[in-house]
Formats: sequence, C-alpha cells, structure tokens
Amino acid sequence: MCPTRATLRALDPHERIAALADGGAVAPVGAALAAARASPHLGRWGIAAQDDDGVVFARMAIGGAPVLVAAQDESFLGGSVGVRHGDALHALFELARQERPAAVLLLMASGGVRLHEANPAEFALARALAALFDLRAAGIPVIALGVGDLFGGASVVACAADRIALLPGTRLGLSGPRVIESMRGRDELDADDADAVTRLFGAEARAAAGHVELVTDVGDNVRNWIAAGIAQHEPFEWATASMQRRLAARLALHGDREPRPQLPLPHAMKPLFAQARPADGAGWLWRMNDGNVWLTRAFGVGTFGPREAHGLDTALLAQLADGRAGPDAVLFLIGDSAGHEASRHAEAVCVSQYLAQHAAVLALLRGTNVRQLGLLTGVGHSGAFFCNALQAGHVYALPSARVVAMDPAAIARVTGQDPARLTALVEDDALLGHPVRHFARWGGITEMLPDADAARLLALAAAVVRR
Repeated sequence: MCPTRATLRALDPHERIAALADGGAVAPVGAALAAARASPHLGRWGIAAQDDDGVVFARMAIGGAPVLVAAQDESFLGGSVGVRHGDALHALFELARQERPAAVLLLMASGGVRLHEANPAEFALARALAALFDLRAAGIPVIALGVGDLFGGASVVACAADRIALLPGTRLGLSGPRVIESMRGRDELDADDADAVTRLFGAEARAAAGHVELVTDVGDNVRNWIAAGIAQHEPFEWATASMQRRLAARLALHGDREPRPQLPLPHAMKPLFAQARPADGAGWLWRMNDGNVWLTRAFGVGTFGPREAHGLDTALLAQLADGRAGPDAVLFLIGDSAGHEASRHAEAVCVSQYLAQHAAVLALLRGTNVRQLGLLTGVGHSGAFFCNALQAGHVYALPSARVVAMDPAAIARVTGQDPARLTALVEDDALLGHPVRHFARWGGITEMLPDADAARLLALAAAVVRR
C-alpha cells in the first residue's frame, strides 16, 4: 500500500505514522518512550495490559521538517488514557521542549481518561495538558488530528493544540451522548438518534460550525494540512488572544450575551470570600485584602461550562495578564463544582474548546510569573477539576474534599463493569475512591489543610513567592 494513498482510519497507529512520514521513514523517539509501559492496574478487571498502553511514539519528517508524533490506539480500551499513557504524553511534551522539533503531531482517537484507573489517570492527563501548553508557550507548535472519536479529557487535549482537524465520520465532545441523556433526559438528547448525535458531535457538523477543520482521509491531504500548520504557526500569546475573541463571538451567536446569574457561594467558603472582594463585575475572580493574592470563584452546586470558563478567563486576562499584577501575584484555583456542563447547549458551542482555553490562559499567566496554587475545597469533578485546579503545580485540599472522575453508574456504562461493585469501591478504593486521600496517594495533592482560613492561604502565598 502506498503510504500517501493510505486511508488512515483503516490503519493501526504504527501504520498511520508511516503513512504520513516522508518516504515512510520512522525512527524511535528514545529509549524511555520505547520501553514497555503496560498498565499495572488492569489485571484486577480481568483485562490484559498492552505494552505501549495504547499510545505509540516516533520521530519522522513531514516535508523535510522534523516532527515528534504520538498516535493513540483506539483498539485498546477505546484509546483511553491510563496513568502510563498520560505519563508518556507528558514525557513527550517535555522532551520536545528540550529538542525543539518543528512540531509535535498528535494522531488522536480516545474516549478520555481510563476509568478503570481513574484517580492516577486523571492526574497524569492533567499534567500532560499543562506540559502541552508550556510547550506551545515555548514556541513549538502542537498539531492534533482526530483519526477516531474523541471524548472526555482527550477532546480537551485535542482542542489544546495550535491547530485541530478531524477526519470525516469521527466525533468530538466532552460528554458523550449517553452521559447527556442520563443527566438531562431524552428531551435534551436521544442517544439512540444517530442523526441527532451526528449533528451535534460529528466532524462535519463541528467543521461547519467553525470548531475544527475537516481533512479528507487521504495521506497527501493530511500531510499538506500538517505542513501548513507548521508554516502558519502563531506565537502562543497571539493565538490565545485570538481564541478568546472567537469564543466570545460564539457565545454571542448562541444568545449568551450576559453572564449567567451567579449561584450562592458554597457555605463553607463564605468566611474565606468574606476576606476578599470581586475583581470584576460578575464575580468570577476575587482579590484578597486588596493585596496580590487572588481567588477564582467556587461554584459549589453549579457547573463549569462555556459561560463560566469564558467569563473567568476574561477576568483573568483583564486583571493578571501581561504582568500587570506585578511580580508577586499568587492565584488560588478553587476546586469546588458539580463538574463541567453536560448539556446539548454546551456541546453545541464545543465546551471542550472553552475548557482548553481556560488551561491556555493559566499557562499564559504562568509565563508571566503568576504563581498558581490549586485549592480543592469541595468536589473536584471531571473536566472542571481537570482543566482548573489540577493545572496548578501544587494542589492543596481540605480533608473533606472529594475527587470524582465520573459517577459509578456512568463508569459502569463506559467500562461494562458491575455497577454494584463500582459503587462499593467509591469510598475505599485507591484507584476509584472519591475521598481526596485516595487522589493524594498518587501525588495529586501536595498537602492537606485543616481548613481554608484566609490567614493560612496568605501564608502559603507568601511562601510560594519566596521560593
């Protein structure tokens, strides 16, 4: 088969890489990423691990330009990102910052975080997302091509790229059709209505709405699209500002001209926020005691969707970008919400891009020396936790906090595991358990705090400035 005429969707990950490489020439990235990294967590579920944990890496050239590539394998557990898979992506992005290739190419096909190993897998993918943005901020373009369906955290990673395209017939969304139906009912979305699902998630619909590009599944066309992405690369700060404007226009097009009315602050957070004042009219961002310590809003029972992410980013850019906050600014990213918004509306505007943009804004602020600390005070739920508090280098938590990658019933639907067994694991299992002590076991929490006392947070902020 001639590589330039290959149909990428019909190939395995190794073949996809060869089909795009100049002359089909492919080389290993290095010993560390070539070594076996089989998951140690799948045996308990009766699943045979795979040595590459569902992701393949290589060096190649496209149009003579050196490229590092990662290709996900959707035939292995839906391309889901386990902890070894996520760690390997993180290592690739760190290596690319050192080597400075012309680009990093992601051939993506994944259902998101692997729920069989939810806690460490979510932490690993969050670290990879932060490293991806730090790579872009260092001037190395990241190009993502959806060669299969992309859902969950994988959709956010794909949308985090400088340039994203989908092959025809693929789908992209943060929440899958059955998740939306189960949470909102069939009046919101009938997951068995193939036409409705395609109109919402399908590559052709996404491209028509301007969310992604659509590239025909022909090797030469894909190669040309990648080469154009390398040649047309924009500086990170320009791209972030441009995306912020595009996302604002998209919300306005869908009738979201005004901020959503704010829900009350969680009761436990009121004493802390009493020591702060809103820095913007809608109260997305707060400033403590007129100093240089800032808090993002705690949403409590509310969700973190397109309106919330964009509103918060607007406030962050207005108050903290371009060094205007000074050299000693500290931002606490509060983790407490009902998770990302799972609705037809959120998917219609491509909520994955709003969450990716939020992580991009945080990376932009990191580059101007705004120190960031995560603070999990309530529930760190799904994408809302993944793209916000988990993007900080250090995350603190209250002992009563909980981390929820997905509810047990939803995990059962995705994994096919026994719902009763999963429910029994929620409190006491290191991989799936919701109490924050389980997430801490995997390195996701720097320190447990007895409470969110304002004086304690100010002391933490002062300590991080002195480092």
